[in-house]
Amino acid sequence: MGTEKLRGIVLREQAKGESNKQIVLLAQGVGRVLLSARGARRAKSKLLAATQLFCYADFVVYEGKGFYSVTQAELKNSFYGLRLDMDKFSEGMYLAELTERSCPADMEQDAVLELLYYAFLVMDRGILPPKLISRIFELKLLQLNGLFASDVCHICGEGEGTLYFDGRMGAFYCEKHRTEDSIFVLDAVRRAVRFVLERESRAAFGFQLSAEALEQLTFILRKYLEVHMGIRLKTRDFFEQ
Repeated sequence: MGTEKLRGIVLREQAKGESNKQIVLLAQGVGRVLLSARGARRAKSKLLAATQLFCYADFVVYEGKGFYSVTQAELKNSFYGLRLDMDKFSEGMYLAELTERSCPADMEQDAVLELLYYAFLVMDRGILPPKLISRIFELKLLQLNGLFASDVCHICGEGEGTLYFDGRMGAFYCEKHRTEDSIFVLDAVRRAVRFVLERESRAAFGFQLSAEALEQLTFILRKYLEVHMGIRLKTRDFFEQ
């Protein structure tokens, strides 16, 4: 049976038996796959370091029935800083779960992998607040999935005047078409949205937001994910509480 090499980020790890584990990997050119790592939980295992949550690594694997078995692993980046701070750890957990839920199995997701890599890198280095990094990731993920193209009115396409957002509908509206439940979108939020949408993943993590603007952006993207992707994660709810 032939072997192949996979490079990716560990989205989830789960103990199996006394010393084995299974990991969910977002792999370059392959997408989301399940890996079985025999003995990876042993203290002296050569697979221990690379098979932990958040790790970016190379894996030599052979394909079994519905999963891959790991024979070798080489750690590239552990993003260790995500484990040293509760805010970073919780947001990292959320992004890993969101990625796993939104990426189909065995379907190339290289753009999402790149986005997640830079999100973890910026978070690990403490360049931006973890919560803001998650919002940038969410917005870019929606864009990559063709679900968030621009901040314009859902009805007429107007995007230059005053803008409102209706959380029940998960949509933006202009002054003319605004609903009773819509809220006024802050200018800082609009600028942030456009900044992210107009840039590649690597350059999207390049701005700050006030607490008020970040809170509104958080609300908008939460509702957008619920309406357009059907995703509401317990991880996010738990850590916010």
